[in-house]
Amino acid sequence: MPRLNARKPNRRNALRWGLVLLALLTGTAFAFWPRLQGTPAQALAAGQELLAKKTVLAVVAHPDDLEWYIGGTLRELANRGADVQVVVATDGEKGPNRVKSPDLAATRRAEQAAAGTINGYTRIHSLGLPDRGAAADPRFLPDVTRIYGEVKPDAVFVFDPAYPALPYLHVDHQGSAREFLKFWDRLPAGRPPVYLFQTRRPGVAVDISTVIDTKAKALAQHVSQNGGGSSGMTRFFAADGGRVGVAYAELFRVLR
Repeated sequence: MPRLNARKPNRRNALRWGLVLLALLTGTAFAFWPRLQGTPAQALAAGQELLAKKTVLAVVAHPDDLEWYIGGTLRELANRGADVQVVVATDGEKGPNRVKSPDLAATRRAEQAAAGTINGYTRIHSLGLPDRGAAADPRFLPDVTRIYGEVKPDAVFVFDPAYPALPYLHVDHQGSAREFLKFWDRLPAGRPPVYLFQTRRPGVAVDISTVIDTKAKALAQHVSQNGGGSSGMTRFFAADGGRVGVAYAELFRVLR
């Protein structure tokens, strides 16, 4: 009998620690789960505010980042007459090479130019920094701040470095955003808002339903990366659209 009774506290302890572990795991999963901040109506209203911007600058790491993540929003802005300028830090020479190009960097730069024409970009600033090394390159931030000063945007787009949507992360995606935000944080009052994409804490939604075909066509120009397809992209942004009650949407977290 003493031995049987001695086992009961061990079982209770095991149960207690099991519940603690479950709570920790549940809390951790909840922290990393995408959550819309506010109501769908509020997010869509904030998206309309974004689409009223007249000059915007998007800063990304690779050719195809723009078209995949925010191509619909940029096309909608261009349709409304906005000056849409973009910075592409690298030529993505370490990415896939589905076309077996002998010079992948040149091929990807050409693909980006073709996509930009379709999507209505006013200018593409290609920095030519090393793939997987752009964010740490000492030339990155001076080049971006110089371009920022020339463009004088009233909105900027970068990846979300603090609450990135999982599972895909890249050293130059979040890294380039962190570098830009170091500069933006030092700007005086009146600085433009920054719209963060690939975020798990979105509060801004842009309805891209009328331009999803154009977005898909622009993305398809990156043949070296996706073989000319875009079906995965449309499914992804249909899911985001479902979160706010439209067919397709792109979601952002905004810093002011």
